Amino acid sequence: MGTTFVTIHEGCTGTEPGFWMRDEMLELWLRLLALHLPEPTDKGEHTATFEIRNRWLLASRFYFGGCTPHHMEDACSTPKGRAAVRYAIDSLMKTLLESDTKFQADTLNLLGIEGCKYVDLDRDYLIDIGYAFIDLLEERIAGTASSTDVMPGSKPYARERNRTMP
Repeated sequence: MGTTFVTIHEGCTGTEPGFWMRDEMLELWLRLLALHLPEPTDKGEHTATFEIRNRWLLASRFYFGGCTPHHMEDACSTPKGRAAVRYAIDSLMKTLLESDTKFQADTLNLLGIEGCKYVDLDRDYLIDIGYAFIDLLEERIAGTASSTDVMPGSKPYARERNRTMP
């Protein structure tokens, strides 16, 4: 299994702010995040979520070892897209923070991520990933592709301890 650099900036010069993640954790995060996107309405609200959801569901199928196409730069390229991403992150984080029980492997393996067999997972890993994604959206990530100091889901993510969820 490989790793993927996550950024919201176009291009890949290696100087964009972001962080590295193990692919299996990124794929699990994208699968769960896709399920928390706001639903498009008949009034035309949240239409950007169709494409984002489809891309994240494909990216989370375990097909792309070493280069998971997270499409965060595309999803966050417009204010509506960025708002949809933030909505999904906030919704998922709210759910993650409501309990401290581990995710059971049998439940995780029901998510349809092909070729990956999960073991019981401490939800703190996903909470750390969520805070890293929030910091990425709010431009509080200083690391670039040349650094592995920040690897949410693998290393504990250092964040402001007094930060609360919206």
